[in-house]
Amino acid sequence: MPRLVVLAALLLATVAPASAQEAAVGELTPFIGLRAGGGLDDAGNGETYAIESALSWGVAAGISLGSPNLLVEATYLQQSTRLSAENPFSGGDGNLHDLRLQTILGGVQWDFSPRARVRPLLSAGVGATFLEGQGGGMSTSFTASLSGGVKLMVNRTFGVRLEARALALFSGGSLRGLCQWSDCLVGLTGWGTLQAEASVGTLFSF
Repeated sequence: MPRLVVLAALLLATVAPASAQEAAVGELTPFIGLRAGGGLDDAGNGETYAIESALSWGVAAGISLGSPNLLVEATYLQQSTRLSAENPFSGGDGNLHDLRLQTILGGVQWDFSPRARVRPLLSAGVGATFLEGQGGGMSTSFTASLSGGVKLMVNRTFGVRLEARALALFSGGSLRGLCQWSDCLVGLTGWGTLQAEASVGTLFSF
């Protein structure tokens, strides 16, 4: 019996600090991940070129709206990748098969357990993605994001954030803009394209 009492006391000692943690007022999370999916269409020849999977990185910053569960969040994402075709852009200095995507999002994050050590989260945002070809041509896409994950807190101010994100890039930018130095018509057509990203980040809470 004494051993059971000691064991129960130890369990309570480890659980109590977790439940007593104060909710965050703000958060900053730099992260790195892997983004996959998506494609660009060539309106001239009807071909579709897949955006190759590649490492991505970014940073998310959030601040509480008063409720400990709800944070307003701003997110920056970047992916440097290539298209599946070696020469999808023709003419000019052309052959611009390298591609960089930069995404800026504003939205909200719902923290299901803001005072626990393990905190499931759901985040949604809208913004824009800037697609840049190797020669400097650019196209802009309206973007929506939905993600889910978990925060694993080491203590009140430091933790790890694991997240899976879906990105929808909608067409509307200039196809010729992405091919600044050529006459190609490569870009987002139809409604747009989808990408998925898995990431891990270092979370600083204050």
